[in-house]
Amino acid sequence: MKFLTLLAVMCCCCFLHGQAMHLKRPRPKPLDSSVTWNDLFLMTKHAEMEDTDHETRLLPVISEVMLKEENTCCVNAMILNYYLKHILHADEHVDKKYPHIRFVRSDLQRIAHILKPHCESTDFADHVRVKEFEKNYKTASAKELEKTRNKAVGETIILFHYLFESCSAKM
Repeated sequence: MKFLTLLAVMCCCCFLHGQAMHLKRPRPKPLDSSVTWNDLFLMTKHAEMEDTDHETRLLPVISEVMLKEENTCCVNAMILNYYLKHILHADEHVDKKYPHIRFVRSDLQRIAHILKPHCESTDFADHVRVKEFEKNYKTASAKELEKTRNKAVGETIILFHYLFESCSAKM
């Protein structure tokens, strides 16, 4: 009987802790917006049509299991910050080249803003996946900046999918 009481108390504590985590880190609304997904699809489709290098991938592959790990949302948020600063930043040439980029950029900035306070406590910027992406991007852009940026824009939908999967309501 004592065991069942202890088990019930532990389950309640775990449940309440999960609910508290849910309140501490809300899921960014643009992740669930069909308008955002559509704008993102149109932007990346345009970039993918211009991409001739189908062998190279800039973003690291993150398995379904890794997407469920506790810190993966913040790792993806750090990659998103890099995207916003170095790839999707406001630029007349980029804004003309990719349809809907202004809408996508705005939604991604909202996501980054919502996740920022929750991802600052630990230094995710030095995470191996973040460093791998930065290395891939810098190495490729040293050869051909415009093609590399185009590939990164085309892979934005992959990053968005990673954020969608890893930044659950109970992060």
